Amino acid sequence: MKFIKWKSFIVTSFVCLLPILLGVALWENLPDTMAIHFNINNEPDNFASKSFVVFGLPFLMAVLQFFSCFVYDINAHKHGERPKFEKVTKWIIPVMSIVLQTITIGFSLGWIVDIRRVVALLVGCILIVIGNYLPKLDYVKNYDIDTQKARKINRFIGFETVIMGILFLISIFLPPAFAIIALILLIPYIIISVIYSIKIIRTK
Repeated sequence: MKFIKWKSFIVTSFVCLLPILLGVALWENLPDTMAIHFNINNEPDNFASKSFVVFGLPFLMAVLQFFSCFVYDINAHKHGERPKFEKVTKWIIPVMSIVLQTITIGFSLGWIVDIRRVVALLVGCILIVIGNYLPKLDYVKNYDIDTQKARKINRFIGFETVIMGILFLISIFLPPAFAIIALILLIPYIIISVIYSIKIIRTK
């Protein structure tokens, strides 16, 4: 387990837990039951206790971050270090924890927050950043293929990922239905990526 980067895990997990401080500071002002899920029209459709929202959600994000770091470090140990890509991937969950927890608490306090647009903005930015870094990788996880083919696959998937990110950002300025369309388009995005990857791998 020497290849596990405990420092980055501890730091990023701590950031995941930071929203707890915000919840504790505003504890007396928060309702006993808080909205934790919203439909496409920005209407809450699922609720949880104040204790779960303030303490449970950040803890779950920290647990998710643990598995994310663990999987990444194992993959890096097998295929080689990618420092810049590591920084991007290991900070996705902490950033999501802070943003989503803040708007969840804010909504309960009466803030005017369009959850759909915030989530679309967050997802769009994440996809664009990841898509920008994918072409810089020279391997494909779990596939024993040569570097040239791996780079070709990563360039294609990176391009696709950036396009998907742009579509999510565009959906911010359009009616809610377009957010659903953007989500549905993730299916052909995955299918096309898989088909293209298999085609390149089988090319002699």
